[in-house]
Amino acid sequence: MKLLAMPAVVTVVAAVTAVTGMSLAHAEVTAKVDPLAATLTRLGEAANCTDKASPQRPWCIAAGFGKGAAGTLPKKALVGMTVELEDGKDVADALTNSVTFVALAIDKDGKVKLTDIKPSGPEDARSVGEAVAAAAMVFKDKAKTAKLPKELSDFVKTLKGAYATKKASNAWTWTGKSASRLRKVGKFYVIIEQPESGNGLWATILTDAWE
Repeated sequence: MKLLAMPAVVTVVAAVTAVTGMSLAHAEVTAKVDPLAATLTRLGEAANCTDKASPQRPWCIAAGFGKGAAGTLPKKALVGMTVELEDGKDVADALTNSVTFVALAIDKDGKVKLTDIKPSGPEDARSVGEAVAAAAMVFKDKAKTAKLPKELSDFVKTLKGAYATKKASNAWTWTGKSASRLRKVGKFYVIIEQPESGNGLWATILTDAWE
């Protein structure tokens, strides 16, 4: 039986090499590429992380999710920005046109909830725009604190957690509308959300330096 199986294996190897131009070992490595790692690599490229002057440099924080650690769950709400990274879509375009201001509520019992804060009118749009700009300055290390418009700061303080967290796989994890992981990357925080249905993920960068 072993002798009969050998030609079949040789045939498979030959077929892989002929069709793809790569060895079977190379094909296996390619097939095992981590989708999350691949998306974060594309994010880093779109943010132009090799350029310290890149306007999208804050997203390099999210691109470094793999180097982060769970650390201690923060004691206060976090604020920042989130972007949807759909498979096959232009990441640079998403960073320019699809960024939303968010806040992560964290209760004393460890329950959390991430809330998108979207404007409902011109005045709200101005307030949210100011908040995004203030957070971006902190992520770029050009400001120590993100000073939010008072009404927005007051609103964030009213938010409550809803999903229980647990420490696993070097991250704080929870499941709400999607499976989420929170890690501390440097002095900031990153959430990666991967919906069960859908193609892609949400990347969120957060700071506790706000008022």
